[in-house]
Amino acid sequence: MSVNLPSIAEAEKLNLTSEEFDKIKELLGRTPNDIELEVFSRMWSEHASYKNSIKWLEQLPAKGENVVIEAGNENAGAIDLGDGNACVFKVESHNSPCAIQPRLGALTGLRVVMRDIFSMGAKPAAFLSSLRFGDGKRDTARWLFEEVAEGICEYESGFGVPIVGGETFFSRGYNTTPIINNMAIGVAPKDKLISAKAQGEGNLIIIVGARTGKDGIDIDVFETDILSELDTPAASIDQMMDVSIEKELFEAVQQLSQSVNLLGVQPIGTQGIVGAVLEMANRGKSGVKLNINQVPQRQEGLEVKDMLLSQTWGRLLLCVSPSELDKVKEVIERLQVAMAVIGEVDSSDFVTCHHNNEQVAELPYAITMLGDMAPVYQREFEERGDVSPSINLDIYDEPDHYPDIVTKMLSNLNVTSKSWLTDKFNKSNGAESANSEFPSDAAFIDIENSDKSLVATMDCNSRYMKSDAYVGAQIAVAEAARNIVCAGGRPLAISDCLNFGNPHDKKVYGTFVETIKGLSKSCSDYNVPVIGGNVSFYNQRSENGQLKPITPTPVIGMVGVVEDKSNHSTLSFRHKGDMIFLIGQSRNDVNSSEYASSILNIKKSAPPYYDVDEEKELHETVSKMIQQSLVRSVHDVSNGGLFFSLLESSIPLEFGFDITSDAEIRKEAFLFGESQSRVVVSVSPEKQDEFVDFMMEAGVPFSILGHVTKGEVRIDDESFGYIEDLKNAFEQRLRDWVEG
Repeated sequence: MSVNLPSIAEAEKLNLTSEEFDKIKELLGRTPNDIELEVFSRMWSEHASYKNSIKWLEQLPAKGENVVIEAGNENAGAIDLGDGNACVFKVESHNSPCAIQPRLGALTGLRVVMRDIFSMGAKPAAFLSSLRFGDGKRDTARWLFEEVAEGICEYESGFGVPIVGGETFFSRGYNTTPIINNMAIGVAPKDKLISAKAQGEGNLIIIVGARTGKDGIDIDVFETDILSELDTPAASIDQMMDVSIEKELFEAVQQLSQSVNLLGVQPIGTQGIVGAVLEMANRGKSGVKLNINQVPQRQEGLEVKDMLLSQTWGRLLLCVSPSELDKVKEVIERLQVAMAVIGEVDSSDFVTCHHNNEQVAELPYAITMLGDMAPVYQREFEERGDVSPSINLDIYDEPDHYPDIVTKMLSNLNVTSKSWLTDKFNKSNGAESANSEFPSDAAFIDIENSDKSLVATMDCNSRYMKSDAYVGAQIAVAEAARNIVCAGGRPLAISDCLNFGNPHDKKVYGTFVETIKGLSKSCSDYNVPVIGGNVSFYNQRSENGQLKPITPTPVIGMVGVVEDKSNHSTLSFRHKGDMIFLIGQSRNDVNSSEYASSILNIKKSAPPYYDVDEEKELHETVSKMIQQSLVRSVHDVSNGGLFFSLLESSIPLEFGFDITSDAEIRKEAFLFGESQSRVVVSVSPEKQDEFVDFMMEAGVPFSILGHVTKGEVRIDDESFGYIEDLKNAFEQRLRDWVEG
C-alpha cells in the first residue's frame, strides 16, 4: 500500500472540501493514500456524482408503461417500442471542451454519447444536436460555430450515423461559452439489451479498445495544448479526431452479443479505468480485484495513477464468465483493438487495485453516483422573484410597413434557415431521407424491418427561461411534445440536458430548482418520463471582464413513435389552392419573442402565453386529424411566430400564401407573437367541409387564414414579395454570416 498519506491541503487542491476529506477518512476508517484520494476527487466531481443536483433530479418522473430502463440504472435509458424493439437514447453536453478546442470538443461530444448507446447493444440510428453560441455580431461566435460544425461533420462522416435534426440559437447569454448538447438514438431487440454490471463471483473483467496512454492525468485533455504539453507521443490531434476505434468497438459489441453472454459492458470515460470498474461494481453490488499490470499500454513508463485514471478514449470494459474468454478472444482478434483480462469479480464490497503484487488502492464501490456513500448536497437558493412584466403593445406604435419588418427579421440568425448547417450534415450520408423529402417539425428515424418509425426532437427556447424558469421549462417540454405530435407521432419519453451556471450562486441554483419543478410538472402533464440525461453546471460567460452565468438552458430531447411510417406528416404546403387554417387562438402577446428582441429591443419580458389544458387538447385534436388524413400539412407556431411558420411551410415546394389577419389582434402580435398552443394546417378543397365538421365537434378554437398560392406572399391584400426571393433571404442569411 502506498505510504504517501495526503493532507487536507492536498485534498483541497483536488477540489475536495474539508468536509469531504473527513467523510472519506470516515468511510475508509483511515486516511486515504494519494491514489485513492485522486479517485475520490474524480468520482465526487460534479460531472461524475451530480452531488449538487441529484436531490432535485429525483423529483422528475422516471417511470412509465413504456420504460424498459429507468434513468440512472444504466449508461442510458430505454423505452419499449411495442414490436419487440427498444429505443435507447441519451442527451449529453460537451460545453467547456467546445469553448477551448471546439472542433475536437464537438467530435468528442458525439463520441461520448455514442458509446453509451452502442455499449448497451443498440445499433446507432441517428444524432440530433442542440447548439448555442454567443452574439452573432462577434467573430468569436462565428469561429466557434464553424469549428463545432466541422467537428460534428467529421464524426458523422467517420462513424456513418446521420445528424437528422436539432436546433441552433445565438445570444449574448452564451458569449465565449457555447452550449453543445447532443442526443444519440439507437435501436436494439428489447431482450438483447446489455447491462453495465460487474456480477458473478469469479467472472472476468476485460478491457477492450485503445491502448492506455497518459491522457488527461493531471489536467483535462481539453485544458491544455495536447501536442506540446502531454507526454503522449502517439496521440496526435489527427489520431484524437479519428473515430475508427469507436467503429471497431461498436462492431466488437455487436459481434460479441451474438456469440457471448455479455454480463456487463461499460465505457471508460473521464474517471478512467478505476471509475468505470467502480460503476460496474456498484450496479452489480459485487467487488472487483484489478491487476493493473495487465492494462495494455501505448507508451512505456506509465505509473499506477496513469493506468487507473487515464482518459484515453476508445476503451470498454467487459464482464464475462471465464468459460467465454476464448470466444471473446476469437472476436477481438479479428478487429484492430487491444484486449486484456485485468480483473476478477469477487464477493466483497470493494474495488481493490493491485500492481506488482502490491495492493495500491482499496475503494468501496458505493462511493459512485447513487451509491450509499456518495455525497448529496442541498444548496441554498433564492426563491423566484417577480416575473418580468408582460409587454403592453398599446404603448408602442404599430409598424407602418410590415414587409420592412419581415426584411429586418430575416437578418436575425435565430429565425432564419439553418440549411447551410443541415446540408453539411446530411450530404455525408448518401441519398435523401424522409427528413429532406418530407420535412416536419420533428426528425424521422427508420426502424429496420418495422412498419414503425421513430420521431425525435430537441427543444428549449432559452428566452422564455430568463424571466420565469418554471413556465419556460414547461414550455420546453410542451413544444417538444407538440413537435412529435405534428409529425404524426406519439411522445414516449425524454432525456434532458440541464445547462446552468455555478450551483453555489443562490440565484443560479434557485433557477435550477424552478426548472426542475417546471419539468416535473410538464413531464407528468404529457406523460413523458425522463429516462436519462445530464446536468452541466459551472457554465460561465464573460461580459465586460466579469464572469456571469449563461442563460439557463434546459434542453429537452424527446423521442416518439409513428405507428405507420408511411403516414407521417409534413410541414410543407403541397398544392396551390389548399385552404390554410390556424388551430388554436391568437393573442395580443409578443412576450419573449424574437420580434420583441429584434424590433422592440426588449430583451427580457414575461414568457409567452401558455396553458397546459389548451396544449393537451391541441395535441389530441391534431393527432386525430392526422390519423383521419384530413390535412395535407401540419406545422406548429413557435420561434418567430405565425409568419415564419407559414414561410417555412411555403419554402420546400416554393408555394406562397395569401392570408387575412385577425382584426381583433394587433397585427404584429398576430404575425410575430409566440403564444403557445397553435398549429398551422393546410387542407385540400375537397376535404374542407369534413375538416370544419371535425373541428366543430372537437370544440378547439380554429380560424381560416387563407389559401396556398402559386408563389406570391400576400397579407391583408398587401404583397410581401415572392417566395423565391423570400426563400433566398431566409436560406442565405446563415451562409452570408459564416462567410463574413
